[in-house]
Amino acid sequence: MTNEPGASTASTAASSGPSAENESPDGEIPSWLPELTRAERRLWEAFPYGATVEYLSGDPELDDPAQADEWSDDRTIRAAVIAALALGACKPVPGRTAGVRIIGARIVGQIDLRHGQIDVPLTLRHCRIEDTMRLDEAVTKSIDLTGSQTGRIMAEGAHVRGSLKLNDVRVCGDPDFALHLDEITIDTDLAARALHCDGPVCLIGARIGAVLDLVRSKLHHPGNAAVSLGGAHIGRSLLLGFAQIHGQLRVPGASVDGIALFSGTKITDIGGVEIVGRQGVALAGESFTAAGDGLFERGFHAEGQVALIAASFGGVLSFRGARLESVNNDPALHCGGMQVARGFYLTGGFHAKGEVRLIGSRVGGNLDLVGIARDSGPITLYHAAVATIRDGGPQTWPDEVLLDGLTYNAFDPYLPGKDRLALLRRQRDGYRAQPYEFMAAYYRALGHEEDARTILIEKERVRRTDSRRWDRFVGVMFGTLVGYGYRPMRAVFFSILIQLAAIGFFAADRPTQIRPDEHVVYYPALYAADLFVPIVHFGQADAFQSHGFAAVVAWGLPYLGWAFGIAIVAGASRALARGGSGMLG
Repeated sequence: MTNEPGASTASTAASSGPSAENESPDGEIPSWLPELTRAERRLWEAFPYGATVEYLSGDPELDDPAQADEWSDDRTIRAAVIAALALGACKPVPGRTAGVRIIGARIVGQIDLRHGQIDVPLTLRHCRIEDTMRLDEAVTKSIDLTGSQTGRIMAEGAHVRGSLKLNDVRVCGDPDFALHLDEITIDTDLAARALHCDGPVCLIGARIGAVLDLVRSKLHHPGNAAVSLGGAHIGRSLLLGFAQIHGQLRVPGASVDGIALFSGTKITDIGGVEIVGRQGVALAGESFTAAGDGLFERGFHAEGQVALIAASFGGVLSFRGARLESVNNDPALHCGGMQVARGFYLTGGFHAKGEVRLIGSRVGGNLDLVGIARDSGPITLYHAAVATIRDGGPQTWPDEVLLDGLTYNAFDPYLPGKDRLALLRRQRDGYRAQPYEFMAAYYRALGHEEDARTILIEKERVRRTDSRRWDRFVGVMFGTLVGYGYRPMRAVFFSILIQLAAIGFFAADRPTQIRPDEHVVYYPALYAADLFVPIVHFGQADAFQSHGFAAVVAWGLPYLGWAFGIAIVAGASRALARGGSGMLG
């Protein structure tokens, strides 16, 4: 006879056990228990041998726990009988592993195991448990409720020395206390794949030794917290992928020693739930920690803010293909102060209806924006630090960005400075100097001085855009003549052109000698230099005088000379301050 669930029946156990109808192997059934029914006697006789008692009809439709109202009395067991067996009312047969192993029964009454020491496994598979299971502060072996429909499950402070299996379970209890497992300790896995819970799942402060598996679960608590994992510790992996969560998901302060999987999950119906004074938060993950990857991929969808403030990920954080929708004009993704060791991916059609806020975040690998939806909300990287920005070019970025304080090691791909100006021009909230200065330093560190000058010239142009009219005029002149001091040779070039034009003009329109009796030779080049170059004097302007239009030209040349002279000196001074002759080009 095997001990595997479903492999043997109560009749097999009975053939090896005592013949008395109401006795256990070590004597009579306790007097405080009511007389056992035929279904309960089958269980009682099978328990010492660890045999599985099946109550299935063989009709899959009828055996669905949702149809338990149509089951006969031969499939009904009182909860008090199960509690008595679990708490030691019947001794095991020496050499066998006793256990409560039931498939397909209807269990009436409350299973009360509070504060108990349960030394046998408890298996209630594909059962209809009509009332509450109470396991508060109990110490128990593994519990398997796979495929069952239950009332509330209350196990606050319990210790499960093994696994807790809630796969395909439907919890239909009090909407305020459906699955209450706060401070529970589970040595191995909490397997709740395809769990359907009409009410909150509370695992605040839980300690799970290996895996918490809630893949494909349907969790309903609209307008409130549907899942609470605050302060929980999970020894290997948190698997919450492809779930449907109607209500808020809370994981503040939770820690996972492996990966945290949220891919494919949809969080909706958060209503007016409020956390830390803020409404509209779909996923509250303040100070959440995962030693491995954080995966929010393959259709992850949150109707409300995803808050990962001060969170930490030892691997990558990926939102490939995710869709986030903010409410109340809050950020759609709030990752202030977050730490990511290997890479942060907003790719594959990622779309945020609202701001992506990464204030003070640190990303050790790529910040990857290739494939982000063009109509996504603004990206704020205020005082963030990134190893590499992978963006495919400025066209990848949203229409509004805030880069003030952002630092990085490289762009991928590398583009000339003029091609990066489009990104800097999308700066939100007006002129900020640091993005220009840092990008110029980036190009200068690569030895691309011309690209650095292009960025700095754009910085000066933008800075003067909002100035007063006269300042704007001076700025335009300064920019045109010497590139705001970054291209002083431009003024030298213009000065030479003006000087040559003046020489040609005064060679054609010869001025009149002031004192004809003096013997002075006229040189057009020296005459033009006398007028245009402020610091030289050849005496030609003292000996000759222009008339008519030439007099106007002669009057204006000194002012132009002083303007260009000042521009050249100012530009040269700035160039020398920034590194000498290398900036004079």
